[in-house]
Amino acid sequence: MTTLCLDCQRHESYKTQYRAMFVMNCTVNKEEVLRYKTPENKKKKRGRKKMRSNYEDAAEQAETEVEEIYHPVMCTECSTEVAVYDKDEVFHFFNVLASHS
Repeated sequence: MTTLCLDCQRHESYKTQYRAMFVMNCTVNKEEVLRYKTPENKKKKRGRKKMRSNYEDAAEQAETEVEEIYHPVMCTECSTEVAVYDKDEVFHFFNVLASHS
């Protein structure tokens, strides 16, 4: 078992996931890109039966196609994928065991 970070935050909904900015014993694979489509504009506006312009359609389509980009993070000791790294330079951990000191 290897320490990956000393200071992290537990995810509100997913109790086995954590996020951290400063890590150790990890390598980010910048060659591989993971994409996650966000449910940005999931709610449909009701009661809007007016004719819409092409500009409005294109803008709405662009909003619904927002993707988040991540890079996989591997443990340097066992090569297990333990996290993903986002554009804000935050590590999102999973497949890890929490230790409390």
